[in-house]
Amino acid sequence: MVRLKLTAKLTDAEGNPLAGKPIEFYKSYDKVTYTLIETKTTNTEGIAETTDEIMFGTVHYKARFPGDETYESSEAEASYTVSVEAFFMSILNMFLPWLLLFLILATLLRAVTGKRERR
Repeated sequence: MVRLKLTAKLTDAEGNPLAGKPIEFYKSYDKVTYTLIETKTTNTEGIAETTDEIMFGTVHYKARFPGDETYESSEAEASYTVSVEAFFMSILNMFLPWLLLFLILATLLRAVTGKRERR
């Protein structure tokens, strides 16, 4: 799996950050049906963040501010594509350290048991 960090920044018309506002993060595989990932609150810099994990293919994301008594709603969209090759490389990178450790331990065990058999 590939882990993505999703970041949204909410500002007013003058570019001032809006703190304490809800941002809804959605994802879609067909750009028609969106599923809510999580709702986060903006920090003092107007930023809200969440993460998502995807296997491979193209995923469409939407960050939405539903609006309130002072500000109208707004949203932004982005897409991210993970190739099959990138997916398998991420799996390999995840398991490679464990595989190397296993091979080292197996080699050491073989060396120790080989010395015992020679005696």
